[in-house]
Amino acid sequence: MGPSALFRPLGGLWTLLALVAAIAGLLASALGESHLSPLFFASAAVSGIPGILMLTATRGMRMSATAVDAVLLALIAWSITPAFASIPLYLSGFFTLPDAIFEAYSALTTTGATLAEPQDLPRIFILWRALLGWTGGYSTLVLATAVFAALDKDLPAIRRSALLTIRPDNVFSHLGVAARRIALIYALLTALVMIGLMFAGNDLFSATVLAMGGLSTTGTMPDLPAGAFSTFNLTVFWVVLAALCGSLNVSLFWDALRDKATIRDPDLIGLLALVIGTGLIFFIATGDDLIVHTANAALLVSTSGYHVGNDVFPVALLALFVIMIGGAAASTTGGVKVTRILMLWKRMGSELAVLADPSSVMPVSFRGRETKDRSLIAVWSYGLAFAAVLGLGAFVVALFDNAFEASFIATVSALANAGPVFDQVTGEELAWTSLSEKARTALIPVMILGRLEVIAALTAIWAIFLRR
Repeated sequence: MGPSALFRPLGGLWTLLALVAAIAGLLASALGESHLSPLFFASAAVSGIPGILMLTATRGMRMSATAVDAVLLALIAWSITPAFASIPLYLSGFFTLPDAIFEAYSALTTTGATLAEPQDLPRIFILWRALLGWTGGYSTLVLATAVFAALDKDLPAIRRSALLTIRPDNVFSHLGVAARRIALIYALLTALVMIGLMFAGNDLFSATVLAMGGLSTTGTMPDLPAGAFSTFNLTVFWVVLAALCGSLNVSLFWDALRDKATIRDPDLIGLLALVIGTGLIFFIATGDDLIVHTANAALLVSTSGYHVGNDVFPVALLALFVIMIGGAAASTTGGVKVTRILMLWKRMGSELAVLADPSSVMPVSFRGRETKDRSLIAVWSYGLAFAAVLGLGAFVVALFDNAFEASFIATVSALANAGPVFDQVTGEELAWTSLSEKARTALIPVMILGRLEVIAALTAIWAIFLRR
């Protein structure tokens, strides 16, 4: 990977963050909180100046990078960039430096874990959370088109489409086109949900925060009237719809314009089965409103962290299991991804058939393509890596004077990028504040690993040690 392939994308990302921070500074004045505007302009300067310098220095240079190079770049970007976003939170005095950093990393990785209720913060900080989460969700989708499609070149987990056409020897070959197409889809979906939420009776500010938080699956909440999410209503409907859109493979939206057969994609079938199955189990456990339980099941699958009603999940272990699965590949959700689970399910059926008739040959196919054994081994490797990071993370967090149960739930929530679920499963408001400062800091790398898809991040780390 040449210098231009490293510095130019990083400069572009930092410039984008500077633009978002500058917009937030202007919006602070519009919200009547102009005294906070300079804090966002400071963040814009700190990230924008080096970003613009890197873009200028690499202008005209040819960029070329392999998938592993791009993952390494993404690891560097996710490790550094959120620190710039923490500047307004820290300078405001509402958060200590460690807490401000935790909030920023949580927002940009779309984890959504928070240490303060929306009613206790200025409105611009709520909007800042939503903007960071929305930007992080978009970055995740672009990362999926540039990196994961190349890493999974032999694996049909990533849906092949005109949107996701990548040359493994140079992942930047199609990045610009894909980034623009994704931006169009992402912006249109956000606008449609915002309009729907406004028709549901929400003001522009609340509709914007909920639309961004839902589509990016960050779960950002504005200061809503009491009982706004206590039962299924029109606002909840639009939030659930946004979260489900964020759970889908982004290429489905592009392909659906040309091919109506897209609705039979295994991702959609798997997500639907997971939502209905989880909702029915919740209903059987309590006998309460089936619609509310189904909505909560959809929100769990999306790893957004929104929750309908005031009660904890009736089957806490199931809730944790569902967020560990997550949505489809190339979506804004966290987790292992339902696509990989479907592939392993098919593999299990093939193995059982061979056991029943040892002379038979049962190849595994997915999306009409035969899946090679090395591809299935890669899926198993991902599952094992996910479990290893989960176990190690829970152990480390438990070392900082925390009960293992709370440490495990917090680690699951962080790794699946579903931070609010920690509050909902434990039944505590702001459960993240019950963890020590050191424990929360230790979970920041877990959030990054979850956002980067564990096996890809570990591949990048391994590559660092293998380079001469």
